Amino acid sequence: MEFGILGTTELIDDGKIVPLGPAKQRAMIAVLLYHAGEPVRTDALIDFLWERRGNEDHRPTLYSLASRLRSVLSEVGLGRALVRVPGAGAYRLDVDPGTVDLHRFRRKLAEARRAHAQGRPESAVEILVQTLLLWRGDPLPEIRGARAEQLRRSLDDVLLEAHKQLAESRLSCGEPQSVLEQLDGVIREYDLDEALARCWIRALRAAGRHDEAKRFAMAFQRRFLKEMRAEPDLEVAAVADRPPPQPVTERVPRYLPPDIADFTGRQALLDELEQLRANNVVVITGMPGVGKTTLAIHWAHRLRERYPDGQLYLDAGAYGLTPALDPRDGLDRFLRMLGVPLDQLPVTLEQRRDRFEDLIGDRRILILIDNVLDSAQVRPLIPRSMHCLTVITSRTRLSGLTIRDGVRPVTATPLAEAESTSLLARIVGPRGTSQADGLRQLARLSGGLPLAVRIVGEHVAERPRAGIAELAGELKHRLLDAGGEEDQAASLATVFDWSYQALPDEAAYAFRRVSLYPGTSFSPEATAAVIGTTPQRAEALLNLLAKAHMINHDTTRRYRFHSLLHRYASERAAAEDDPGFAEPEQRRLLDWYLLSAANAVAVIAPEWPAMGELPHAPEIRPMVFETSDEAMRWCDAERDNLSSVSRWAQDHGYHRHGWQIPGVIHEVLERFGRQEDILKLNQRALQSARRDRHDEGQIGILNNLGATYFALHDYGHAVAAFHEAQQLAAAVGHFEAEALCSHNLASTYVSIGQASRAIDIYDRVLEACRKMGSPAGESAVLNWLGTARLRLGQHQRAAENFHQALAIREQIGADRGAGQSHGSLAALYLATGRLRPALRHGEAALAIHLRAHDERAECDTLITLADIQRGLGSFAEATRNGRRAVLLSRQMSDSFRQVEAMTVIGETLFAAGDPASADHQIRMARRILDDLSGVRTAPLRERLETAERTLRSAPPESRAG
Repeated sequence: MEFGILGTTELIDDGKIVPLGPAKQRAMIAVLLYHAGEPVRTDALIDFLWERRGNEDHRPTLYSLASRLRSVLSEVGLGRALVRVPGAGAYRLDVDPGTVDLHRFRRKLAEARRAHAQGRPESAVEILVQTLLLWRGDPLPEIRGARAEQLRRSLDDVLLEAHKQLAESRLSCGEPQSVLEQLDGVIREYDLDEALARCWIRALRAAGRHDEAKRFAMAFQRRFLKEMRAEPDLEVAAVADRPPPQPVTERVPRYLPPDIADFTGRQALLDELEQLRANNVVVITGMPGVGKTTLAIHWAHRLRERYPDGQLYLDAGAYGLTPALDPRDGLDRFLRMLGVPLDQLPVTLEQRRDRFEDLIGDRRILILIDNVLDSAQVRPLIPRSMHCLTVITSRTRLSGLTIRDGVRPVTATPLAEAESTSLLARIVGPRGTSQADGLRQLARLSGGLPLAVRIVGEHVAERPRAGIAELAGELKHRLLDAGGEEDQAASLATVFDWSYQALPDEAAYAFRRVSLYPGTSFSPEATAAVIGTTPQRAEALLNLLAKAHMINHDTTRRYRFHSLLHRYASERAAAEDDPGFAEPEQRRLLDWYLLSAANAVAVIAPEWPAMGELPHAPEIRPMVFETSDEAMRWCDAERDNLSSVSRWAQDHGYHRHGWQIPGVIHEVLERFGRQEDILKLNQRALQSARRDRHDEGQIGILNNLGATYFALHDYGHAVAAFHEAQQLAAAVGHFEAEALCSHNLASTYVSIGQASRAIDIYDRVLEACRKMGSPAGESAVLNWLGTARLRLGQHQRAAENFHQALAIREQIGADRGAGQSHGSLAALYLATGRLRPALRHGEAALAIHLRAHDERAECDTLITLADIQRGLGSFAEATRNGRRAVLLSRQMSDSFRQVEAMTVIGETLFAAGDPASADHQIRMARRILDDLSGVRTAPLRERLETAERTLRSAPPESRAG
């Protein structure tokens, strides 16, 4: 027997809902259940039941309600549970609090808190995921008045505490994406809760979404100050910019997707998998839609505590609409999960395999490789260690692993009828209890495929007036028409058809056309461009499709396909739509992305000229942006899609879009994108520009390619790209582009120690910029000219150049450039010992870089600031900024900057009287530097060796740590 007040008040006995009577009656028992086992005064009950009491005496009605409630309770054997407390003017309901969902909720929350405090966050997560299912809707909806609202607010606080605890536990388990999905709606509803804001920011940062974390923290601080007339907890304002405490031990990688809350059945399979675990490699095979991935993830979560050194997850992508994952790229992802910086990744498959084995060592790690194509794809990804478990899912039996490696596959079969019925009952709700026969028939017709069961369940739940048996009959006829109900593949296709044909025509059209979208997830605005409607209407259609389980919610206002449904939608589009529809829709989508990106960059970097020859497309509505923050948020959300759309355009003959989209977004991607990905994108964009026979496009992409090589410290290739761009610009008479490429070529010479050669080029380019009337170009040249002179020790002339550049940039509103000039002046004054002006310029530079979301410039400025603060004796601030720089350099996979930052931290800690910690930092910097090569290592090695000599001069006992 169970009572529910976390939603409509209800009593369930032996699986059946017992009617509790009219609203007033339900309200009375709801209050008594809230106080189960405790007396509640009659005047308090009256306050809860009658919002406006007036002068009327409600006690006789209350007595009548109590009498009727006793009759209801007597039907389930609780006739004596409702008692009137003698002499107290009160009622008491004597039931076990454990039968009331609210009290169970509180007990489970306390249990989860204890588990978390005892260092068992995984257990806390499992408890809370199940506990939150008890919360069915608004609690105590039948009671009224001010006291009722106060009671509901207190319950809302209980729910919020559960969400916070679950978020904290998931963060401790290394599951930031689960936290972001869980808190997506909660964070908007409780937008002034400081603890919740801290969780959200930590999750964003842990998920690698650092720019969003910074923007959220600043917006929260402004909102809190406006609404509360007070500053938020300083930790909230600082947490987005503060690195987490330096871990004492190695970070444990936890990359498993979230477990499914309503996992049903499969006990025999789980037992079989457990028996095979000792073999270290387990293959789960089975037909599409049978639930292989869900089973593997559920089992992996059950095993997490047995593999405490981490869990890795990889989607091998065998059966999507994109190519399967190359084993070399799979090892790339594993190595990055295990903490290898991007610029230290080995090149060949064999080298990556060896590094992977070295990192695994004797660690107990669980590896889940999902959606595998064949044995050749997965074999290089399986570690040899006997301490690890590798779980593989595939539609094929991977006989190569069986024959050569003795791996025994486990076949996931469709759910048994009882399991299908149980899952279906959870989805349909109480209505299924009274129509059990129809429910069982539907479960049989779903073929035991979990994906089909869920779609069928939602189909039934959305039709509350139709009998379940009637709906089962309809599905049976469809199955018979498809060739019989024994074929699970036919069952799945028929279930898809059943839900698809129930869609309104407009939604069905959207379902077909959005299947042509080349990105990983899609927004209402992009969908609107494809199907030719408004974003508002597109969002309504996408929500309708998500409700029918034909697409999935990804994040807020974004959606994605299940791979089987993606393929089904593509097949429906091919079967039903005129092939001629595709070309204009695809062009509209490409135009929408190109024009939206151009609008974003125009707001983010207004000082630079816009790209020419953009398409004229009055029929689409590209995104428009009021502020650079708004534009950066869009770019961040669409970053992967912009790359995917660019590649799709390049592969399908849209050569103009194939170079224009990468050309437009380079300004943004270079701030926070992975440089290796940007490099590949620009290399393909150059091929498109050449096929388009567009000289200006080739020049621009070559220049961007050189900038990416420069960011990767690959100066040889940078020089080659800039030189080729310069030569082409000169050949076609594009003098402005020639000047830009010459400037970038000179900047590369500065970086490789050829400052005098660079100055000669800068002088010529500076004159050209002034003749062309290009203040943005002039200021860029002046700033780099100052950098070259600083390298040569010409401090006075360098200062003049930096100040000239800063004045121009402030005049034309080039915010990012002004930040660069402030940073250059900070470095100059640090070199000349003028620490106070150095600090002033460094702080100004940092504020601008944070606004501009320029991670590389932010990292450089933090290192400079740490050096300045060390010189001023502000050791705590210096260490804090140095650690922030280390964190950023790791995120950017920039080992050169990481070594520089760690060296500054080591010097600071030594100056602060902590030689043991300083020695630890210097040793870590040395290990990283020894793996690096190139011209940038010389100054780093010189400074590090000086720090090592200083440390050796300290007494040995002070370095013992």
